[in-house]
Formats: sequence, structure tokens, C-alpha cells
Amino acid sequence: MNAIKLGHKIFTFSFRRICRQGRGLCHNSCMPAKKISRLSWLPFAAAASTAIGAILVAAMPDSLAPPFGWLLLLLGILFLWLWQQKMRSALSALSAIKAYENWDDLPRIWSSMERENQALKDKAQKEAHLLRSILESLNVGVVVLGSYKQILTFNIAAQNLLGSSSQVLLKGTASGILNDPESLRMIDKAYGGEACSWNRERSGRILSFHAAPLAISQRVGDSYIRKQESQLGALLVIQDITQQEALEQTRQKFISNAGHELKTPVTSIRVAAENLAEDGWVHPEGESYIKIILRNVDRMVLLLNDIAELSRIETGALSLEPVPIEVEPFLADIIENAHPLANYKNIAIELEIEPGLGPRSFICDPLRLNQLLENLLSNAIKFSPAKCPVVLSARLDGSWIVFSVRDNGPGISPKDAPRIFERFYRTQAARGVPGTGLGLAIVKHLARTMGGEVGFDSEPEKETTFYFKLPWKAAPSTQPALPHDS
Repeated sequence: MNAIKLGHKIFTFSFRRICRQGRGLCHNSCMPAKKISRLSWLPFAAAASTAIGAILVAAMPDSLAPPFGWLLLLLGILFLWLWQQKMRSALSALSAIKAYENWDDLPRIWSSMERENQALKDKAQKEAHLLRSILESLNVGVVVLGSYKQILTFNIAAQNLLGSSSQVLLKGTASGILNDPESLRMIDKAYGGEACSWNRERSGRILSFHAAPLAISQRVGDSYIRKQESQLGALLVIQDITQQEALEQTRQKFISNAGHELKTPVTSIRVAAENLAEDGWVHPEGESYIKIILRNVDRMVLLLNDIAELSRIETGALSLEPVPIEVEPFLADIIENAHPLANYKNIAIELEIEPGLGPRSFICDPLRLNQLLENLLSNAIKFSPAKCPVVLSARLDGSWIVFSVRDNGPGISPKDAPRIFERFYRTQAARGVPGTGLGLAIVKHLARTMGGEVGFDSEPEKETTFYFKLPWKAAPSTQPALPHDS
């Protein structure tokens, strides 16, 4: 029985070594001298396995030992084969190193390889030092999170911005520096592959956080096999935007106050111009100038109303009043209200609703939803050529309801795309179309106030689709959920 146990131990140990060495044949193509030094145990292992196997087979034929003996004999053959293969590999590597077959040059070649290796190490150290210097010179905080949300590295700016939480940076996790639910949810989104941004107030300062997915390479494996594996981490960028937020609030207050104060003189100008026209105080040749005054006063009133509305949304003064809304009747009313402008340009408005969604109801503010859709519909009608249809559609996308408006206008060029939702920004194609340049800005901020998102897809000179999605909150009296709802 002692011989059986001994054979079992030798077999187990040898089998593990074979697996490691067999895998190493494909990976250990460098350092041939070390490979040769590792081969010394193979002949002894082959001889020992063969001898013990022969003893077990011949000495104890009536016991359980012969199967182990045959396995050890087979193992000895494998050792010999492995020794032959590794010797060939090591000798081939040695022969490939030298430019010509002169073994006297091997020390020189070996010294050259060591110098090259040291040069590579020095270069890597310089690059690492340069990257660290760049990281420390940034005035924004940078924190790198590992695959388990552990903190791998950070810079001084992050330590200063996080204040009392900075000690956690030395050894901790993301939940140690950001423990509020919103921040943890955003970091989870970054680990899910989606970049996201959010703001938080900490210690009297407003910090802007941006989290993005990051692939981190790590070397894994044992001493025989080492390989690079990429694991998903996250890059967290922190910036102090307290001053920018203060300036933004000042700007919003100025626009709000200026818009409010301008309403009185504009109204007075309009009343005076109307009185002049109605009482006959204007010479017939001057009637055209009165019409110009009234037309520009109307444009000014429209602009002031849009400024006031945008200011209310941005400052949080806008209050939502959500109620149950039935999808199809509500959209039909929107189209009915847009018919006068569409008929003027001979444009048909088509309605497309996902099957089964029309009779359902959801919770939303009808006045603000009407404002969103009317802005997008009026824009689509203004820019669409005559007799080209405009399509209003609604569909469900998981936990969102998505509304979109498609037209066949001039489209949006890639140059204009990043600025299309800016205040007062107008594309070249929109310069000749009446408007204030605030409609899409209102749509963007109003959709975010309602908990949604807005975007667009455009093919220049072909079609443009503006869309926004709002959280789907089914009314209690709605029908059972559709199969793909979440």
C-alpha cells in the first residue's frame, strides 16, 4: 500500500508539471538559457517513473499496484517526449539569437540583450513618471477605480476637492468617497459601459462628476504562463464648478429681470402704434411703417415670452401638474391645433402609434407635454417643403414612452449638430425662417425637467427626426402592460 501511495503522489505531481510545461511550450519563446536550466529534472523524472512503474508491475501482480505501474511507465515515456520537445525549442531559440553560428559571440549577444532590456525598463519608467507628472499637474480631480470599485490611483486635485473624504482615497472603494444613492447609481452605469455626469454639493462647493468606463490590463497566471487580461474599471473626473454655477444663476436672474422689465415698454409701443393707426394720425404713406412697428413688436413679445419661459424652467420656478393622459386622443388634439399652420403650407400631419399603445394612459403634465410637441411640430412644418408630410409618432421603449417628429426638411449638418439645442443658435437654413432661436432650448430643458431626455437624427437634404422620451408611469386604470414593457 505504501508503494501505491508513493506511485499516486508521483503521478499527481508529475501530471501537474506536464500540464504546466506543455502549456509553456507555446509561450516561453524567450530567455532560452533559463529554459535549458529548467530541463534538468525531466530525465530524472523519466527514469524514476519508469523504475517505480516496472517495480509495481513486476513485484505485485496480484494487487492494485499494476495499474499505477503502467501509468508510471506511460508517464516516463511522456517525460522523455517532453524533454525532447523542450530541448528542440530551447536550442532553436539559441540558434535564432546569433546572426551567425559562432558560440563565442554568445556572451556579447547576451550582454546586448541585457542592455536592451534595461533600456526598455528605463523608457517605461520615464513614461510612467511623465504620466504621473501630467496627472498631478491637472487642476481637475482624477480617480481610477478597479474592477471591484476599489481605488487604484488618484491625484492631488482629487484629494483636495473631496476634502474630509480624501483619506478614504489612500485605501478604499468608491462607496467610501461617494455614498449618496445617485452617485453610486451613476458609477454603476459607468461599469455598465455608459459614460455619465452629475453634480453634487459638498462642503459648500458644487462639484461636477464625470464617470466613464475604463479597460484595465492586468497580468495574470502562474510562473509558467503569464498573459494580459482586460478588466472593466471606471475613470472618475471631479471638477469644482461653484464659480460657473454662480455666474449661471446671475445670468438667469438678469435675463429674467430684463425680460420682465422689457414687457412694459414693448406693450406701450404696441398700444401707441395701434392708436396712431386706428385714429388716422398717420399719413397714408406712413401706414407701412406702422405695420413694420407692429410686426416687430409682435416678434419682441414672442421673444420675451420665450425668454421668460426658459428662465422659469432653468431656475426651477416651473411646477409640474401630472395627471392621467390617454395617448391617442391627446396626440390627435395636438395635430388638430397644428392644422392651420400645416394647411397654410399644404402639409399633411400623419400620426403613428405603436399597436396597443393608443388607448392606454400614463401620468404626465398635459400642458408641458403639449408645449414640447407643439414646438417640435411647428419647427417641422416651418422647415418642410410644401406637400411633404410630417409624421408624429409614439412608442414604448422599456420604461420610457418615446415621442418623435419626422420631417423632410433641409436637415442638420454635422457642423451644426453639437449646437442645435443652444439658446439663440440658428442654422444657416433657419436664418430666413421666422423664430426666436429658443424653441429647441426650451424643448431640451423642459424634457429634462420632466425627467426625460431629448435628441435627434438627421440626414442632410433628406429628413430629420427630433425625439424625446419621458418616464412611462402607467395610470391605475390602464390596460395590462405590453409584453415588452419593463
